[in-house]
Amino acid sequence: MGKFLMVLSHLESWFVLQRRILPWRESSSIYRVWVSEIMLQQTQVVTVIPFFERWMARFPTLQDLARAEVEEVLGYWAGLGYYSRARNLHRGAQKVLELGGFPKTRLEWLGIPGVGDYTSGAILSIACNQPEAILDGNVERVLSRVRRVTRQKGDAQFKSRLWQLSKIFVESAAQAGIEPRNLNQALMELGAMICTPTKPKCSVCPISPICRAHQRNDVESFPPKKKPKNWIHLEEKVHAFVNARGEVLLSVSEAGKWRAGLWDFPSQSPDHLFKKAKRLGQVETHYVVTRHKVKRVTEVWSVSNSVRSSNGQSVWKVAASELHDKNLCWVMLNQPKVPMGAPAKKVIGKVLKVIQEG
Repeated sequence: MGKFLMVLSHLESWFVLQRRILPWRESSSIYRVWVSEIMLQQTQVVTVIPFFERWMARFPTLQDLARAEVEEVLGYWAGLGYYSRARNLHRGAQKVLELGGFPKTRLEWLGIPGVGDYTSGAILSIACNQPEAILDGNVERVLSRVRRVTRQKGDAQFKSRLWQLSKIFVESAAQAGIEPRNLNQALMELGAMICTPTKPKCSVCPISPICRAHQRNDVESFPPKKKPKNWIHLEEKVHAFVNARGEVLLSVSEAGKWRAGLWDFPSQSPDHLFKKAKRLGQVETHYVVTRHKVKRVTEVWSVSNSVRSSNGQSVWKVAASELHDKNLCWVMLNQPKVPMGAPAKKVIGKVLKVIQEG
């Protein structure tokens, strides 16, 4: 066995002994791996764990997910952000049922909503033990350092070279009797626990003997930094209307719109919905979505329950169940019981404080 394969064997041994205990590793079924990999996109492991466990308690099988209403699915996803992932999981589960079973190849998986090159490779290697390449942020960092891969020829060629390296690693390992599921998870675990962005623990790294960046003592220079983002700054204004019962009015975003299926504070002005409204104050929060930095102003109002309906008349609404407009509902803000997006959930505590002081 050559040096390269010997190092990969050491990497597998390290993973088997040092890997973290994570709920999706208890059983590497295709469904569980699929759900976990989608949840882990853009989200840290420690954040995902309780969401994954709650999800599996409600949707333990593909059939349970496929047959659920999308509103309920979004409710169990609420707080993870990037809600298109949940909608795609739901649509994907329905498509798999239509197909009569899980895809068996990378190409077939790429036809499932929300599944890209990384996810298809992760599912096939971890759940099915196939020698398929993967490339997430952790693996990208490891492989970039091992071969000191730069971005000199652009990001596309940088990624292409790393995919090539990932393929070489997993296929070579498989030929040497190293399980693809172990090799790929070991690379991800290595990036998360040892080959970290700053202060990597090279002294205990099982693949340091073949790491060129380690040999050159410039590990933290890889992967090369991308060009800074050109941020787009946006502002939005919403309104928190609280009635005499302490309930707050929410509206749902319709299908086809941003945050479809999620509930938020209405953007309509007070005079559009109510006869009388008293302003209690406002709350300013900030959040980031891809290249957008958004400033959100939430104005807090005390109102009666007299809500203007679509025909311009006013009807007394005392509870969510009595609303005639399916896009509006009254909720207790400390227990909304409807799926809310992160920007809305982030402001709840501050809105409650304004209401209490008002």
